[in-house]
Amino acid sequence: MSSIFKYIDIQNLYYLTDGLTFKISECAGVIDAALVSLNKDTKIPDKICNWNRKSKASRVPLAFPGRGRIIVDVNQTFSEEKGMAYFAYILEKKDEKESAPVVFFSMHSPTLDIPMRVEIPLRAIMKGGPSLRGTYSVYLHALITDTGENYIYYGLTRRGWSNRFNEHMRSAFQDEPPRLFPQKIKELCDARADQVYGLAVNKQNLIGIVSSICATGLSENAAMDVEEYLVDKYSLSSKHLNGLNMIPGGWEGIRALHKLSPGRRPHTVETQDREAILDEYLKTHPQLGKPKPGVAEKWNDPVYAEAVICARENRLNADQVRKIRYLSATGYNIAQIKMRVGAIDNGQVSRVLAGRTYSRIGGT
Repeated sequence: MSSIFKYIDIQNLYYLTDGLTFKISECAGVIDAALVSLNKDTKIPDKICNWNRKSKASRVPLAFPGRGRIIVDVNQTFSEEKGMAYFAYILEKKDEKESAPVVFFSMHSPTLDIPMRVEIPLRAIMKGGPSLRGTYSVYLHALITDTGENYIYYGLTRRGWSNRFNEHMRSAFQDEPPRLFPQKIKELCDARADQVYGLAVNKQNLIGIVSSICATGLSENAAMDVEEYLVDKYSLSSKHLNGLNMIPGGWEGIRALHKLSPGRRPHTVETQDREAILDEYLKTHPQLGKPKPGVAEKWNDPVYAEAVICARENRLNADQVRKIRYLSATGYNIAQIKMRVGAIDNGQVSRVLAGRTYSRIGGT
């Protein structure tokens, strides 16, 4: 089937869109046609495929100097005459800080009357790269509100990440969901439903949902490092007011669960297995499930003395160590990592990645 497309790797596209309601075979056709047109003007699709074919060690970050961010926006429309139809538009966002090209699957919730969007790295569904089947993805869910606040949650999985969101939604509408993420979904969706049905409300409500694959094609260890870095940086509820992750990401999250429930270990590293243990714990400690600042403070206490390890001059700080692992997991080479984190030399980066130094920081 993939031979009918010039650029699209249909198997990877199916893998990353598992659980979406879009007809993926038709989406592949309109995305491929849009890329053929884009290539005539820019050669960007050819460059991405060539980048995919290179070994990780020889790659430089995927960027196109002088260009804005390339977005392939896929939309679905329905008419009585033609049924469901799909269209793909090429956008170039000059003001985007992100540079890696991306595919948007744009849709609309008829129940809540809000836009929803799924974001997938364009290079991941283009030819030249390895198969993604059996690898891990790290994903983000962002809940957009009418007060300008975005609530965010990170997770990882090697099965359909969209299926994970559906599971979060089901959890949200159970009686008294114990975790912050489903609690916030329920709170915002209930307020939005009241607004849609004309009920007088004075509550923050949901105006959009964005789900994004932040990294894909990762090994278990790489995915755990990426998740740990992103949760600590942006969404751990004890550190970030609008963060909805109640325990750290990655291996540090596993260690936190061992402290909470010494007799329980996740069957896998995937987020849903950790959530099952967390749910059980919260049901016996219901006061911890209340959405208040510092709710996860006890779980965020490090099991290592970061201040001691990182205090001396010319030492990396904990954030630099996590960033080294994150950048390595997402394809940067040692020289590029050294420049981005401000390490003393390549050897300092190499020793971190080999686990010879700073092994008590984070998850490796």
